[in-house]
Amino acid sequence: MEIVILKSGPDTGIRQGDDYSVTMNTSYSRRLIGHLTDAGDYCHACAENCISCRKKYSLDLSHLIAGVYSFSSVLPVMLDDPEELVPQDVIQHDILIGVCVHEEILISFIRKHPIARGIIIPIEESNWVSPYAKKIIEGLCTEMGIEVAFPKPFCSFNPRDGFLREFQKETRIGKPDICFSVENGKITGAEVLCSAPCGATYYVARHLTGRTVDKELVYAIDSLLSSYPCTAGREVDREFNDSITHKAVQIQRDILRGLENAAPCR
Repeated sequence: MEIVILKSGPDTGIRQGDDYSVTMNTSYSRRLIGHLTDAGDYCHACAENCISCRKKYSLDLSHLIAGVYSFSSVLPVMLDDPEELVPQDVIQHDILIGVCVHEEILISFIRKHPIARGIIIPIEESNWVSPYAKKIIEGLCTEMGIEVAFPKPFCSFNPRDGFLREFQKETRIGKPDICFSVENGKITGAEVLCSAPCGATYYVARHLTGRTVDKELVYAIDSLLSSYPCTAGREVDREFNDSITHKAVQIQRDILRGLENAAPCR
């Protein structure tokens, strides 16, 4: 499986004569790529108390990333000719992940290079993709027979079948899932089966181990996510009538359902 990532990078100064510009988020793609490549300096949450908890999982998936294409993070709201900014040649790939890229460029890229079998466009903040662009992209993908998902936030990504499901299984990113071992009411082991794409689930699993199974676990997760800052937006989202951050916290809390039928992890 080969993955291509589209992201926003440094401002290249392109304005195309438009005084009204939009600034795209560049930090999330760094965290996502850092997690996928298991960058040595990726996680600092435990500081001097680090026990290298991620090492046992073999998280370096660099071999799956076929290419990364960057676009200016500051561009006009309306582009005169977005196709001009799309590369002429694109490396072969199975999965396309578009991380906070100007939506007109995103649409042009998919229309010009319908290569992927599956497309993932995460929405960590409400303004990353408009309902209009989402509808256009869904239509293009239906026409071209491409699977597409718009997980909001990315940690809600949980396809049931198809090629996107195969992607999730191979990369182990999406909706968090932890296998717990419990003895005498205490968590003795927490094995990450699937992590939030930001990598927070490994940090949470490490710090849940050794805790007593009680109602305080919910508050423990909330506290842990404050130490490992959530990447989702904090403004009220119209679809949720709540912030995307709160949605992400609820998703993280759901990992505690694994305690209901806890057994020694294999």
